[in-house]
Amino acid sequence: MRDSIRRRKGTQAALLAGLVLTGAFAGSQGPPAPAESPAPVSPIVAAVGSMEAAGSNPGRRAALEAMLRDLGVPYEAEAFTIEARENYPRTEGANLVVTLGAGDSDIVVGAHYDAAWLPGAVLSGGAVDNAASAVILARLAGTLSGADLRHRVRIVFFDMEEIGLVGSRRYIETHAAETIRAAVNLDVNGYGDTVFYGPAAAPGNATLYDVVRDHCALERLRCLEFPAYPASDHRSFQAAGIPNISFSVLPALEAHELWLFLNGGAASFRPGFAPAVLRTIHSPADTADRIEAAAMELGLRSLAAFVRRLDAVLE
Repeated sequence: MRDSIRRRKGTQAALLAGLVLTGAFAGSQGPPAPAESPAPVSPIVAAVGSMEAAGSNPGRRAALEAMLRDLGVPYEAEAFTIEARENYPRTEGANLVVTLGAGDSDIVVGAHYDAAWLPGAVLSGGAVDNAASAVILARLAGTLSGADLRHRVRIVFFDMEEIGLVGSRRYIETHAAETIRAAVNLDVNGYGDTVFYGPAAAPGNATLYDVVRDHCALERLRCLEFPAYPASDHRSFQAAGIPNISFSVLPALEAHELWLFLNGGAASFRPGFAPAVLRTIHSPADTADRIEAAAMELGLRSLAAFVRRLDAVLE
């Protein structure tokens, strides 16, 4: 009997050892494996995060100014005032303007840097709409610095777009509209692989849109042309009779959803449907964790090539 007990104890000990080796008991696995280090954040993505983290529109401007200083890009701040509005007490705004080249006429390349206020007096993170575009423009200023340009290229960061295109309208009032040959606007960028642009149906834009169609082919870009395009600062230039275009980058599916929503007519979607991008912007979901370095680089690379091409073609 003792031999039987010993055999049972030996079997139990062997089973226990096996369980310990396979980690079946809590605490039996030894020291935990070291955690993987998080992937480093691309500087161009981190720059978007710095604007989101600012927490106010004046703070976003300060983050943008710091960015331009770090890049060694000179700029001027063009301040303006508005009357106080209900639920919008800020009355002082400023456009930031970088001037490149020394021609006697202008190509304006702009993007708004302010973010939308959400219900409950909460500021949107405004990463896709529109810190990503502002960061692309800041990098563009560095890319084109010292370039041999036929026109002045004015890179303009507009304030107060979200309350009615105020900054772009003030810019046109301040600068002689007749010297502006074209306006290029960026709005909604930062993730995806499809460049879409518009509004191609607006009058007076034929030359500009011929250039962009050639550009998409020559740069081998995946492009989608919008006859009607979401409201943005390009409308201020359109109202002043200045040829204009807006650029965005999104995933192909989201870009096509938006095209159908704006251009496909009532039969394109079921009632109540909203494209994915419209559920992101002006919502708590518009945060820097959506931003992709590859999409930012695509936006910068394609924009720089387009501005150079436009500068060569326009009179």
